[in-house]
Amino acid sequence: MEDIYYEKVLNRIIQGRLRIRLGDLVLFVHEPDKDILEESYEIYEQAYQKAYFSGVYIRDEVLQLLVENDLWTPLDDKQADDLEEKIDDLKVEAFQSFVHKRKLAGIKRQIRNFEKQILQLRYKKHQLDHVTCEGVASFTKKCWITENTTKFKNGELFGFKGISVSAFLDIVGEHQISTADYKKIARSSPFRQMWLASKKSGALYGKESSDLDVHQLALISFSQMYDNVFESPESPDEKIIEDDDCLDGWFVLQHRKYKQEKKQAEIDNMITNKKIANSDEIFVMTTPEDAKNIYDLNNPMARNAIKAREKQISQHEGNLHFSKLDDVQQSIGMQRTNEGLAAMKSKSRGS
Repeated sequence: MEDIYYEKVLNRIIQGRLRIRLGDLVLFVHEPDKDILEESYEIYEQAYQKAYFSGVYIRDEVLQLLVENDLWTPLDDKQADDLEEKIDDLKVEAFQSFVHKRKLAGIKRQIRNFEKQILQLRYKKHQLDHVTCEGVASFTKKCWITENTTKFKNGELFGFKGISVSAFLDIVGEHQISTADYKKIARSSPFRQMWLASKKSGALYGKESSDLDVHQLALISFSQMYDNVFESPESPDEKIIEDDDCLDGWFVLQHRKYKQEKKQAEIDNMITNKKIANSDEIFVMTTPEDAKNIYDLNNPMARNAIKAREKQISQHEGNLHFSKLDDVQQSIGMQRTNEGLAAMKSKSRGS
């Protein structure tokens, strides 16, 4: 049954239309062409102006109302951003724990829980969007597009007599294509075979690229993503590729690795003096914004040393000379020991 569902979604994407049955009535909601989209922007502008001069709130005014009534604050967005970072870390952990099925299941539960929390936090900011000029205009545009793209099988417009466009939009919304759906279709047969064949023939969907709709473009985008995964010299196991959370974790690691290498290259370009490059410690004048990027270039041992220094300085009364830092004292001691060993070896060779 699952395979039939994905085949049905794929057929919908290829056809560029959604088939909906309402009892004995069968309707087709087509993706808007360029002419429909072009006119829809005018519909939006007219609806916005009408709402604005009728005294409807604009977006910024509604945000202010939300803050004043304790329905939303910028801290909610910050909390959502923090949760997204935690999800990235969990997905990395999922990738690294793929073979430990029980642990992986627990990580996935945490990810789903955080995703729900993020939706709730994001919703707080947008809960009154529908009463803003922007919301009214967007809904008017959506209704107009639906009225002009919903047809009978013979291509005749439905007309929406006896059924409200608003209620029909709720039905259409139940058939949304999720990101997980796109990914599943993009990496599996039969579309994967179609995609690979199209690279040689140059034909996919039978359309010019400028005529592709949002669903067709999305499926192409995910197919290109999987191409990059399969062609990567560090490509993960096929089972990991089939697991969205684990593959996302692999992407996060690859991105972090790229950023680290880029930061290191930038610092290397800043340090051209050989004496500086070979120093144990390098102090770089920078902005507060770039300080974290430079700090991240330190290896875990160096970061621990920095934290130990900060703790020692905070606990010390008065000024603390650099040479009196514990790790510096330890380094000096090791250097003296090495120098003593070298001197003994040199003396022993001389005798």
